[in-house]
Amino acid sequence: MIFYKIIMIKIALLMIVTSIADTSKVPDVSVTGLYKDIKTCNKVLDDIKLSFEVEDLLDNKKNRFLKMNIRQAHQEGSIYWICKEKVDYK
Repeated sequence: MIFYKIIMIKIALLMIVTSIADTSKVPDVSVTGLYKDIKTCNKVLDDIKLSFEVEDLLDNKKNRFLKMNIRQAHQEGSIYWICKEKVDYK
């Protein structure tokens, strides 16, 4: 008997919110969209960059991400957007 694995690759756009005021708090992470490839996801990052004042950065693995500093009355933090690959095995 032969078993087949179907591998579905999706690119997820993650939004991560961190707080400088309370570093013990786990960052909030949201999946804001799923895309068929990294190029499409990066187009969404380009649109975010046009709409907000963000830094366009690369991590040590050359993954692109956007960073926006946020300030509220009693805390500071950052919002990050990054495209990450997700693999499902079925």
